Amino acid sequence: MKKIVKNPLVILAVGVLVVAGSSVGATRAAITYSSRAEQVDFTTAQLEVQLQELQGDDYVVVNNGDGEADSLTFPSIAEAMKTNDADKSNDLPFTVGKTYAENVRVVNTSEGGYDEYVRVYVRKSWKDDNGKNTILDPKLIDLEIASGWYEETSNKDDDEKTEAEKAGEGAVYYLAKPLAYGESHDLIKSITIDNEVLTYVKTVDGDKTGVVVDEYQYNGKTFYVEIRVDAVQTHNAKEAILGAWGVHAEVDDNGVITSINEAAVN
Repeated sequence: MKKIVKNPLVILAVGVLVVAGSSVGATRAAITYSSRAEQVDFTTAQLEVQLQELQGDDYVVVNNGDGEADSLTFPSIAEAMKTNDADKSNDLPFTVGKTYAENVRVVNTSEGGYDEYVRVYVRKSWKDDNGKNTILDPKLIDLEIASGWYEETSNKDDDEKTEAEKAGEGAVYYLAKPLAYGESHDLIKSITIDNEVLTYVKTVDGDKTGVVVDEYQYNGKTFYVEIRVDAVQTHNAKEAILGAWGVHAEVDDNGVITSINEAAVN
C-alpha cells in the first residue's frame, strides 16, 4: 500500500476561509480566525470598563457598553499576511508557531470616577462549517496574558466540570490591583498557534487504488477568541467580590487581591 504525505499550506484570514493557489497535488489547508469582545451588564450601573485593542497608533474600543460585541482585528497578523488591503494576490501564509503581537487592554471609564476590580473571561475554541470543532485542542490557541492578572483555578472534580471546562476552552482572570478611574492595564500581549496543530493528522483512503493520504485536521478550521469583561466596586471589597462574582477573595491593606478560592496570586 502506497502512502502519500502531503505538505500543508497554512493560510489565516479574517473571518473567512482563504485558500491560496499551490502546486498541483499539494494539500490545500487553511486556518481562519475570528473574535468577540463583550461587556457584561453591571450590577452597579456607575461602574464601567472598556476593552480596547491597539489598531495602528491608537487604541480602539472593542466593547461599546451596550452589551453588543465588536471584533478584535488582530492587526499584527493582518499586516504580516498582507490581508489588510484589497489586493488578495499578495497575501502571505500564516506562520504556525510564530508569536504575533496583539495589544489588548482594559480601561476604567466609570462615570462616577470610582476605582474598581476588573475580571475578564476568555474563551478559545475552534469551529468549522459544521459548527464547533472538538478535534483541535483550544489550548493550541496560546494567548500571552500580561502581568498583574490572576488566573482562577478550579477546585471542581472532573465530574463537576462542564464540557467547556474539561476541554480547557475558558479561563477567568482577575486584575489583582484595583484599577483607578482613567487608568488602563494591559491584558493580552501576543497570540501564537502552537506547532502541535501540525501533528493533528488523519490517514484516510485517497482513492480505490490502494493509496492512502494524510489529511491535516486544521484544514478549513477557524479559531475564535471571545472576551467578556466586568467590574465590581472596591468598597467592602470581599463582600462585593463575593456578591458579584461568587468567589472568596482575600485583600491586603492596599486593596490588592492576594488570593481567590484559596489560590494565591503570583
